[in-house]
Amino acid sequence: SNTHTTCGWKDVASYYTIVVNDKENADAAWYYPNPKEVANNIKDYIAFWKGVQVE
Repeated sequence: SNTHTTCGWKDVASYYTIVVNDKENADAAWYYPNPKEVANNIKDYIAFWKGVQVE
């Protein structure tokens, strides 16, 4: 999506809209493509919310 948020210690988060069974869940996943060095351990991970369950 075009959504971005900023965390003071992680930096800028980008978001994905998830589509399941033709239903959109806007901004239901986010990630930090270029986290600050202190948060580099979360790079290449995606977090989910808004009811998303990964099985």
